[in-house]
Parts: sequence; C-alpha cells; structure tokens
Amino acid sequence: MNKILCVALLCATLFAACKKDNTKQPETTTNNKIKIAEEATASGIEVTLWSDVQPLKTGYNKVYVSLDHSGKSLTDATVSYMPVMNMTSMQHSCPVEQPVFNSKSNLYEGAIVFTMPSDSMMMWHLKVTVNNETVDFNLKVTNTANQLVGTYMGADGESYVVALIPPKSWEVGLNDFELLVNRADGMMAYPPDDHFEITFLPEMPSMGHSSPNNTNPVSVGNGHYKGQANLTMTGDWRFHFKLNKNETLIIPDAYMDISF
Repeated sequence: MNKILCVALLCATLFAACKKDNTKQPETTTNNKIKIAEEATASGIEVTLWSDVQPLKTGYNKVYVSLDHSGKSLTDATVSYMPVMNMTSMQHSCPVEQPVFNSKSNLYEGAIVFTMPSDSMMMWHLKVTVNNETVDFNLKVTNTANQLVGTYMGADGESYVVALIPPKSWEVGLNDFELLVNRADGMMAYPPDDHFEITFLPEMPSMGHSSPNNTNPVSVGNGHYKGQANLTMTGDWRFHFKLNKNETLIIPDAYMDISF
C-alpha cells in the first residue's frame, strides 16, 4: 500500500513540474526587450515588434522593431509607425516618435504615447511601414496605475497631449524627468510643440505639502521638456504643470500622478 502511495505522489510531482515548465514566458532579446508580435511583409521581410513592458501602457512607451530577411538583419531600411485607435464610429491616432536604427541594440527605436486603453470594443493597431510595405499589429494597451498622460483643451482653442516620461525609478531627493507636449492637428497627426514656458509644482495631497528646489521643465527639442522634481519622502505625489505660450496661460493645470 505504501509503495502504491509513493508512486502516486511521485507521478503527481512530475505532472506539476511538467505543467510549470510548459508555462510560456514572454520572449526576450539580449537587450531584455519583450516580444509583442511578428508579421511578414509581402516581400518576406520578418517584422518583429518589441517593448520594455507587456502589455503596453497608456502614456509614453518605447516601441522597437527588428527586421530580418532570409536570415539576415536589415539595418538600413526606411521604417515608420502609424498608431490608430479603431472605435465604434471613428478613428484617431496619438503622438508618435518615428523609429531610428540603433546599431548598439540592432533595433529600430521609436515611441508611442497611447492616450487611452484598448478593450474588446476599441482596439489599437500599429501600422509599421518598411520600405513602402505595411504590416498591421493589434496591440493590447492597459491603463497605468497612475495618470501619466492627459489631453487638454488650451485657451488658444488647440488640443494638446501632455505626457510624463519618468526616470527608471523614483527616489527620495532630486529626480530628472521629461515632459512631452504634442498638439493635435486633426485626428491623425500630433506634431511636437516646443514653444511653451512651463512652471512646475509637485504636491503630496495626503500630507498637504509641496517641496523646495524643483527645476521647471525647459524645451530640449522635439516636444521634450526636461526638469527636476525634489521628492522629500516616499508616497503618492501629484505633479502640476502650467503651460504658457507668448506670456498667455494656455493650460492652467496639466497634472500627473506618481507613487513610489
């Protein structure tokens, strides 16, 4: 009887181990990027999409492409992104930074600012064009735990997308960060806007205080503004930004939330 029980326990253990081993993990590159999907163009170019996180999140996402044709990496192709949100009765795009080849990573590196999550009724698509051939990827995009992007109607009648690009990790003390500002030009184009003067104030709502020695974000080109936040303690923080243009307050409070 004991022999039968031991055999049964051994079989159960082996089954559990096999089941665990068969769990599929996200495929990664040597650069620790996560594989999202792959498609082939009509001429046989394998287009593989990679990211730093999976699933993708609302806000600023680095998105990468690798290209292979007949077992050989393509490093001199012309590559572009076109993100499209398909809704029930309309389509729209979002801010995008077109990919540029990086010889160190062997990847075409770009970025997309997703302004809303996808669901069963509304789906993001990414059209990747390689040397005039286009492949279409369906993308799952989920909400971030905190608000890192917002769309604001400015006092000038224009609509703007403002996104926080955080550092790899927040810490007590001075933290470098970037803000990306894009203007909506219709529903499908979002050119960057470098013409703002921005003032910045961090707030810790639960404690009722701010912090000293912060640096207002200043333009560094292509819609990017670099600043510094002095976080005096861990917890939930809200970043308030006032966006001025030609001495006129355009957006009185573009706010972002972080926690660490």
